[in-house]
Amino acid sequence: MAGFFPGLGSRASYQNLGRSLLDSGVPEITDIYQDAARALGFPTRPDLLLAASENLPQGNLERQGFIGATLLVHSLALDAYLRDRSERNGTPLGFVAYTGESFGILTAAVASGSLSVFDGVKIAQAFTPLMLLAAGGQNNDEAFARNIACYLPDSVRRSPLVPEPSHVVAVKAPNPDALASVLAALHDAYPVTDVEPHKAYSPTQANVYVRTGLKAEFDRFVAGHPDISTRELKDPTVFLAHSARMRPARQALERFVEVQRIRFAEPRVPVVSNHDMSLLTTAADVRRGILAMTDQVMASRDTCEMLDGFDADLVLELGPGNKSVQLLKDNGIVAPVLAYTGSDAETDRFLHALGVADGLMTDLEKLYATGDRLEHGHHESLRRLFRLAAEDDCWDEYFSRTFGRLVTTEMLCPDREGAPAFYQLLEVFQHTRNHREHIDVLDGELVTKARLKKRITGEDPALLGKAYVELHVVDRAGDVRVTTVDTSRPEVVVFHFDGLAGLDEEELARRTELLLDTQPAALQAYDQMLKSLRGSGKRPVPPVDHRIVYQYLLFHTLVRHRPALFTQNDYYLEGSDALGWLVSLAVSGAISLADAVALSAARLRDDAVELVLNSVTGAVIPVVSPEGVPIQSRKDLEDATRAVLRGSTLNTEVRRIHLNGNCQIVALGPEVDGASVDVGPYHGHTIHVTEPAEAWKKRLNPALDAFEYACVLAMTGENECVLDNAQSRKVLSSTVYAYVNPGETIVNFGKGGSESMTIFVRKEGEDRVTVRKILSEALTTARWNPEGHGVMLPPFAKAKKQAEYLQALPEPVRDHFPEVFAVLEREVPVPSHLQGDGRTADREVIYEMSYVEGEEVSRFVEKQVPPPVVVARLYEQIIRVLNENVHSVRRVPAPGETLNTSYFKKIEDRLDLCRRTAPQTFGPHLLDTERIVINGVSYLNSPALLERFRSVPDFLEILEPAFHSLVMGDTNTENIKITDTAPLLHAQRLIEAAAPRQEIDAALEAITPASLGIKFLDPRAIGYKSDGADTRDDAMYDNKPWHNSIGHYDEIHFEQFTMSVDVGGGRTPRVDIAFLEDNPYQRAYRVRDVTPGGGEVDHEAPRGMEDHFAPVMTAALGLDDPESEYLRDDPYWLVRFVFMMGQHFTAMPPFHFQKELDGTLMDTYQTQRRPVAIYCEGIKWLNWALQMLEGDRTEFLGLKTPLRRHPSR
Repeated sequence: MAGFFPGLGSRASYQNLGRSLLDSGVPEITDIYQDAARALGFPTRPDLLLAASENLPQGNLERQGFIGATLLVHSLALDAYLRDRSERNGTPLGFVAYTGESFGILTAAVASGSLSVFDGVKIAQAFTPLMLLAAGGQNNDEAFARNIACYLPDSVRRSPLVPEPSHVVAVKAPNPDALASVLAALHDAYPVTDVEPHKAYSPTQANVYVRTGLKAEFDRFVAGHPDISTRELKDPTVFLAHSARMRPARQALERFVEVQRIRFAEPRVPVVSNHDMSLLTTAADVRRGILAMTDQVMASRDTCEMLDGFDADLVLELGPGNKSVQLLKDNGIVAPVLAYTGSDAETDRFLHALGVADGLMTDLEKLYATGDRLEHGHHESLRRLFRLAAEDDCWDEYFSRTFGRLVTTEMLCPDREGAPAFYQLLEVFQHTRNHREHIDVLDGELVTKARLKKRITGEDPALLGKAYVELHVVDRAGDVRVTTVDTSRPEVVVFHFDGLAGLDEEELARRTELLLDTQPAALQAYDQMLKSLRGSGKRPVPPVDHRIVYQYLLFHTLVRHRPALFTQNDYYLEGSDALGWLVSLAVSGAISLADAVALSAARLRDDAVELVLNSVTGAVIPVVSPEGVPIQSRKDLEDATRAVLRGSTLNTEVRRIHLNGNCQIVALGPEVDGASVDVGPYHGHTIHVTEPAEAWKKRLNPALDAFEYACVLAMTGENECVLDNAQSRKVLSSTVYAYVNPGETIVNFGKGGSESMTIFVRKEGEDRVTVRKILSEALTTARWNPEGHGVMLPPFAKAKKQAEYLQALPEPVRDHFPEVFAVLEREVPVPSHLQGDGRTADREVIYEMSYVEGEEVSRFVEKQVPPPVVVARLYEQIIRVLNENVHSVRRVPAPGETLNTSYFKKIEDRLDLCRRTAPQTFGPHLLDTERIVINGVSYLNSPALLERFRSVPDFLEILEPAFHSLVMGDTNTENIKITDTAPLLHAQRLIEAAAPRQEIDAALEAITPASLGIKFLDPRAIGYKSDGADTRDDAMYDNKPWHNSIGHYDEIHFEQFTMSVDVGGGRTPRVDIAFLEDNPYQRAYRVRDVTPGGGEVDHEAPRGMEDHFAPVMTAALGLDDPESEYLRDDPYWLVRFVFMMGQHFTAMPPFHFQKELDGTLMDTYQTQRRPVAIYCEGIKWLNWALQMLEGDRTEFLGLKTPLRRHPSR
């Protein structure tokens, strides 16, 4: 903490303070009083230093000197007393700095160790008399006065420096610029002998001396500045400390120091200057700081700013009067401020508060290393803390700051190494502090868990879709209750930009310049912008539009200095006019700052607009479209930008921001009228950042500070995990939380899942992890027919069949699948504002099952990036387990018609669903043409393919399966788990270390179904004219792992690609898909696309998964056995495999549409690029299958096409 000593302005508060400090028995205090008494000439009577009326000297000047000495001594004794009591209490204080106002600097110098008490008292006794004598306000008849006067120059003794008393007046302004302006005007109008600044009190207040004879004129002058107010601080006086006129007094004080042989030492603790913005760290520095009390303007504003730089936990005013506390608060110092006067009650409370904080911090430190669970005593520490906080605002602020900084440090660190109980205890602090208005903290209640949830069920239709807070409250007895509170707390954050119409160019330039002068990163961004605008240096730099630059730099300054606003918030960018839109694009990363400035300078000419549109990229941060929903893709941003800059889409009185939740708007400019924003049926709040310094300096914008602290308190590991999952699904965190019950702990979320949400929870009182799988119409995008059946079974109905499938598995295969515990079917009402399509209820099925330990194959590949040979060996084991353990169950001859019912019709029905869901994307221009060009290769499109397959009986005979059996149905590697990855990692390490061949071969051989522990999740549970417990289908369906790798599914699903689409009436659609270089799946699978590119595989020196296809399938299915039962039963398996891959992809797009937060769907190729890319992949595979059937493709990935004849065409 930092110590702040009062100045002489507090001397009235130092009267009759008693002798408790003198009698405290603290050795240091005894020494202070004895040294002071010796300095004043009564070494045996330290009690005479008590500021009682009977101890005051008779002479007026000597009395003033005595008061200064007693003030210094009492303040030093307070400091010593507090340190001693703290030491004995086991919570020793550490002062990082001392300072004070004016005379308080002298006390600080002694406290820091730069001056002895003896020498400090000498200066204290002389200072006020010297100043008064120099001013001429006192006679020097008394002996003490004559002794002091001898240090003054002769000229001053003959002609006093202050012939007329001056008023001390506070000049207040609404902002620093207005203050600077009026002070400049005063400087120009009056000489310093009439009006002289003597204290820079705060950014908006300066205190000035005003000569008595000029006071009336001064008042009239100030009245001419209506935004300026004044207040008289004291009666007219000739005691003009910190006045340039008192320079001779400085010389006198300097001579006094020399004559008295006063010595300065280097301070043990830095002293913060009160005459400039500096630290006094040497003997010479401290000496200058004390002399400055005479003739240099008091820089209290700078003193406070320097104190802020220490980031102290607390700033203590060590003395009575409370004036320093007020000064510190008026300067918006960030640290909590407390006055300490030394009373027993005050000291006990102070030490108790520090002890409570220190005890809690000790608990946290212990838990960090070894904490497995919380004990009752941990909660008791928090109860004591919150009781104190409820009783005293200062201690509330101290605790909030101390533990808020700990939360910030921990939660902004990507590597969190603390034990679980450490974070649990920290979260109890966070939740209780964040929601204390809803509990009784004085009675010991704490909030152990708080979740912001969306209300998806309930009897009151007005509350549906609205947010509420679910609180887990524990009382002193340890009993827990769950309570809910409707809330307006934000679910989303929107940063607002506009044209800043209310600010002139001069003001904008000032604000921008302030950012450039104080923020190195802002200057760097500005210089980069200028460099880009200059280009090669041949073109002139266009005028810089500060409206754009200022808001851009201000946003990034917020990111740097207030990261909690962004870390665990769902946030968006919004521009309410054309210029605000440009700023949003630049901040989002869709265009460069230089492009935005250049376009503004070109006054949005069509040619300049087109130039920028051509450079638009995808946004890193979502931008709110003119329609009010988030967009990020290049094409969507390009279309929206064209509409904004060339049309009038934002020329509306009300800006639509429909993000499906309570909205916190942070406006980086003038005030935003609440009536000008439409956030739907939700709460909207707006914070305005009106000055640049508000971005980095606390207390300038209380609303921003409060919101930031609320964000800090909401930063938890659980909220982080939920937000990550919610954003991946384009829903709000509150929606995800709606599916978590009280008393449950979120362990993790299932990745992937086309139309389902999977949550891993641990229920109260259980050790096991439960997997909750949710399939709801509310969470799906495609418009499924709720009465659909078979392959068109809607996801919520499919979930019920999955549960039935798992419950009915026979014993031989049950161990490969999870166990179902419970199934819930329900209808949830649709909030009225989302009933646009007439739907009033959503159906959903939720089932719970056992958690399968291990790692999903897709996640393993993404994280570990194993060599292709390791992935191939893994695939071999998966296919082997499916073929031997699953497909051998319920095996019967196929009844026929599988091809048309399960494949052809499925493709048509699913594509019809795509047409209904996204008619612009999946319309005739993409689907109904004869051909489609994909990456420069012309293929038959889906209608022509299906017609060709159906038209040739030989094709149907070859593609129709001979047998049906139990199938898993969805062997996407996201649905396959390895319970032990060690064999895979061992082989990977040997390969990467270039180990001997025999060691690598042995490691690969050790990868077996038994060593891996292969498990299957999320069965399809739909078969040929069967589902649920009776599911049977074509076993070829289960070769889906290959679609993850050689079919690029992983790269498409996780959007590791770019895509461009060119469609139109009468034209063949062209789609170009490029996978991102060096993405993790590319590095693991190393797919070269040999089939579309006409390349060859190499089995002898395999490089990627395509090279391993033939060896893996041969080994897993026993294809090299002359008596192979597999080949006997399915001689055309290779053709059917390629066809099956094609139908997988072509029928898959409905599961991959993405909707926006408000439930709407952006029907564009870029937003829906994932289902489009999946469709194109299916078209390629179906064409290859047709080519194999027609005899044009005689091999596939190194295996000969097993056709004995050339079918008629």
